Amino acid sequence: MISHAKCLTFGVLGLLVGGWAQAQSAFDQAQVECQNIAEQQSGYTTGATASQPQAGGRARGAAAGAMAGAVKGKSKSNQYGNVSDDVAEEYTRNQMESAAKAGAAVGASKQRQQRRQDKQQQSAATNAYDQAYIACMAAKGYGQ
Repeated sequence: MISHAKCLTFGVLGLLVGGWAQAQSAFDQAQVECQNIAEQQSGYTTGATASQPQAGGRARGAAAGAMAGAVKGKSKSNQYGNVSDDVAEEYTRNQMESAAKAGAAVGASKQRQQRRQDKQQQSAATNAYDQAYIACMAAKGYGQ
């Protein structure tokens, strides 16, 4: 047989555990609501994976530079009618090579710049999300 004191102790513990479960449930619900609000306000989704940075900037720049160099080389060699085909071809090849190197450098620079901008935008969205989430939780009584 269980004594009255033991029943009272179990009853109090049951109330404490039940109250804690309700408080935890309310907190979990507030978190979900505030996460949704913060996502709507910031445009940032917590579960989304970051997009992969675009690759190939150097190669695209080199290809564009080589095409520009070829056009320039052909144009220059056509201006001089007394130049042999071998000399004109070598000149065009040299123009393509130097323009491809310059294009690769420009393409790599643009790619790095784009990555920096993407990182800054990601950081700004994360900060906006965090601020909206904190404000929402504080408004629900869970802040400092």
